[in-house]
Amino acid sequence: MDRKKLLVLIDSVEFAKTSLQHAKQKALQGDKHIDIVAFSFEETGNILFSLSPEQLLALQDKCLSSLRAQLEPLIAAELAGCSYTFQTAWHEAPEQWLNEDIDTDDYEMVIKTRHIDSDSQFSELDWQLIRFTPIALYLAADNKWRKHTNILAALDLASEKPAKHKLNQSIVKYGLAYAERTGCEFYAGYTVYISPILRDLGLVFSEEQLVNAFEKLPKSQQNLITDNNLRDKLHIKAGLPEQVIPSLAAKFNADLVIIGSVGNVGIKAKLIGNTAEKIMRLLKTDLLILPPN
Repeated sequence: MDRKKLLVLIDSVEFAKTSLQHAKQKALQGDKHIDIVAFSFEETGNILFSLSPEQLLALQDKCLSSLRAQLEPLIAAELAGCSYTFQTAWHEAPEQWLNEDIDTDDYEMVIKTRHIDSDSQFSELDWQLIRFTPIALYLAADNKWRKHTNILAALDLASEKPAKHKLNQSIVKYGLAYAERTGCEFYAGYTVYISPILRDLGLVFSEEQLVNAFEKLPKSQQNLITDNNLRDKLHIKAGLPEQVIPSLAAKFNADLVIIGSVGNVGIKAKLIGNTAEKIMRLLKTDLLILPPN
């Protein structure tokens, strides 16, 4: 069995099934063990009186017991034939638990259902995990389930920074390995940014920006594409990334989009990157987010 395990995070019984289905598929493909952690927490700071330690413990036990009773039958049914462990956790911030309470080196990725409804594309926990995950994060869209899906890797090929090149390497490596395991097609997309204002003023034109666009890329980024035989799989478009990437995903029937997060410090550490967030808000696909490390 592969030493690297899969970690499933559950914050909603209603939407747990999708993440379990994805975990089973990946576990069987890679002979992996699955750890499942379901979270519950009840805020008691706004009540008029303080609960005693015994009352707090009783509340915690009741909530976690109810959560376990609801999930155990579902997990047993969905993960039949898989090796797994299941535990519940009383924690207000699962993203903090992920960063502080476990050894993430034991895991290949985190899997969680991404709940999509008419009002939003992500829950608050989804965003916190996207911004702070220390390992690969797979957000499985709850509006569909397909065993076979094409993959689109969103690459930033313009930068000469070693960190950007390394992140692109990780995206390509993950994407190609995933495509090989699942028998799907791998595509890569890169956007040559064009200012909408300059375009509307007729000062720049998409066609001009695409002339020899690949040859204008930093040599290290060109080598990444050619060394992996991806020249025919790389699609370069001019415009805004948040428009180009969703358009390419639809064109190639990609139900999984791989995006790299950016490593920032200070106040920027709370953002995965403005461009990446704009892209994700327009995608209703599964997402695989890779952190800088």
